[in-house]
Amino acid sequence: MFIVIMYKNKINFLFFKTKEGVFKKFLAIISATIYYIGRVYQILKGVLYMNENLYMMWLARSLNLNIRKIYYLLEHFGSAYEIWNAEDNLLLSINGITNETINLLKNGKEEFPYWVDELNKYNLKYISINDRRYPALLRHIPDPPAGLYIKGRIFEKEELFISVIGARRCSEYGKNMAYKLSKDLAREGFVIVSGMARGIDSMSHLAALDAKGKTIAVLGFGHKHCYPSENRTLMEKIAQEGCLISEYPPDYEASKYFFPQRNRIIAGLSQCLIVVEAGKKSGTLITVDLALESGRTVMTLPANITSKTSEGTNELIKQGCPIITNIDDVFFELGVIRDKNKEVKEEKIIVGLDEEERKVYSIIENEPVPLDYITKTLKMSIQDIQYILTMLEVKGVVQKQPGERYMRIY
Repeated sequence: MFIVIMYKNKINFLFFKTKEGVFKKFLAIISATIYYIGRVYQILKGVLYMNENLYMMWLARSLNLNIRKIYYLLEHFGSAYEIWNAEDNLLLSINGITNETINLLKNGKEEFPYWVDELNKYNLKYISINDRRYPALLRHIPDPPAGLYIKGRIFEKEELFISVIGARRCSEYGKNMAYKLSKDLAREGFVIVSGMARGIDSMSHLAALDAKGKTIAVLGFGHKHCYPSENRTLMEKIAQEGCLISEYPPDYEASKYFFPQRNRIIAGLSQCLIVVEAGKKSGTLITVDLALESGRTVMTLPANITSKTSEGTNELIKQGCPIITNIDDVFFELGVIRDKNKEVKEEKIIVGLDEEERKVYSIIENEPVPLDYITKTLKMSIQDIQYILTMLEVKGVVQKQPGERYMRIY
């Protein structure tokens, strides 16, 4: 007695009265069959129960995210569903729509089941501009994304979003201030938005996560990838505790052409854009222009006038950009009344420091301070100072920098 099974385009004869290895092979085939039936079910489920979000995903991806053409067709048909069902001759009757466009839409229909499968595979949601969950402020920027691939939590419209951006190659001062401001703002309930790039962006996300707050990373690539690669752990943590957003389908790799488009989303999501540090020709300033064009509040940090990494931010100050020195400035610029019950005072943050630790802490600033300066100022032995600094590091209030220098975290 035997069973004939077609598996991987081969006919397999399985005899019951054989050795144990054949029986194991039979079980493996059954297991694989069940798995693939499940995958097919997920695909068919997406196709059979399509809503406007999925039609919009098909439309945007079929047209290679050509925003102008997407909205042009929507203007004529009213919805992606109507475009899906439109006859070729009706599409061709529209000025500017060619057979090439129709072929793209048809090819998209063939690929569509696999695109739905990708959503399930990477645990993504596609939220189109027609969905009520689409970020309200983003709708009103020039050429808003037709839809967003989202992983993680979808934040409420009523929440306040703050974008914190700056140079990838930033100073220790810039990193420290990005962390401090973002952490303080996250504690106050603001959603911290940034682009998950090296430098200021990464520090902003880390600060929000450390504060047990909310953060959104806007990606310049698809969810299948990670750029920079060293941010993979950060990306996974944001997906678990915050939100990852991308305009690009999962398989799109990072490209220099995608990041300027990504920046318009960072600027458009938030009520306020904070520029921590930027050089004179920094790409960060492009995001500033996008924010101003969309009527957003832009603020910046004062910094050392001799620092190359602050030339751009200092120029913004000269042009009249509001300065931020603490989070009260943000509340003032946005016209929001701060809940004083949420205020976290420095003495609470550094609770547990003894008298000598407080003395050393008072000498250390937001920029790295050399060890010999601390010992000379306090007139204490270097051994004692080093011991106290170690304790301050353990308590998480100072951070050691290269060259025996120390700086505040708070």
